[in-house]
Amino acid sequence: MLIKIIFTLAVIVIVALIFRTKAQPARLRHPIDDDKNSGGVSARFVAYTLLALVIATSALVFVLHWNEQHRIMNIQVTDSQGQSVTYQAYKKSIDGRRFTTLDDVAVTLGADDRIEILDEKN
Repeated sequence: MLIKIIFTLAVIVIVALIFRTKAQPARLRHPIDDDKNSGGVSARFVAYTLLALVIATSALVFVLHWNEQHRIMNIQVTDSQGQSVTYQAYKKSIDGRRFTTLDDVAVTLGADDRIEILDEKN
């Protein structure tokens, strides 16, 4: 996820640098006239708006993903004798039949154990 954000920011910086170098010679050839500058949307405004939109979208996706991965799940394990034990773990720490509880206890389940994963109700 972090690599995607860094890659996106790198592309934005490269596009901004290319846009800036192409815009500078045009400014030197044609002096800015205040009468001709009325109306329309400037390219700088569009670039900064798109940059803000990309950053806001990336931040939103990151926060939603982080929130989803840090959701607490109730895990009910029933062994072959019918005894049930309930654990709590973050969703990101559940990996098939292995998980790490909130108390940092690593649990690995056997083939005969039945597992039920439920959301914690607030």
